[in-house]
This record gives sequence, structure tokens and C-alpha cells, in this order.
Amino acid sequence: MGDVNRDTSGKRKRLGVVLTMVFLIAMTMGPGPGMRLINPDVESGEAPVMVFGVPIVYAWGVGCFLIQVSVIVTAYVLIWRKNDAGVG
Repeated sequence: MGDVNRDTSGKRKRLGVVLTMVFLIAMTMGPGPGMRLINPDVESGEAPVMVFGVPIVYAWGVGCFLIQVSVIVTAYVLIWRKNDAGVG
């Protein structure tokens, strides 16, 4: 029985590391360097300014926010347990 808990704990830990990295990348790229990458140059005529009917900068921010929310929900459902915090 101890092997099963150890295996599950290792998978949870690995998933936690991956989710942390995804969250930090989304948090950094959202308002930081990602804005420079997608921010269109208005003077160039070929740069897309809109995507799905909204400004591309706004869509980028909302997309990064959705990534962060999905990471938090995934961590809540798959990683965090009641007994981890000493509750229950």
C-alpha cells in the first residue's frame, strides 16, 4: 500500500512542477515579453490588429489569463488534497 501512495505522490509532484512552470511562463509572457512579440506595428500594413473580432493585445492578455486559471483549476482538482494542509 505504501508503494501506491509513493507512486501517486511522485506523479503529483511532477505534475506540480510542470503546472508551476506553465503558470510562471504564462505570468511572464502575459504582460512582459509576450506583449512585445504580438503587439502589432501600426505603421506596417500587414500586421494583424484584430483576432476573433477583438484587438490582438486584448486577446493575448485574456489567453494568458485563461492559461493561469486552467493551471489553478487543474492543481485544485488533481494535486491539492484536504489532508495536505493538515485539514481533515
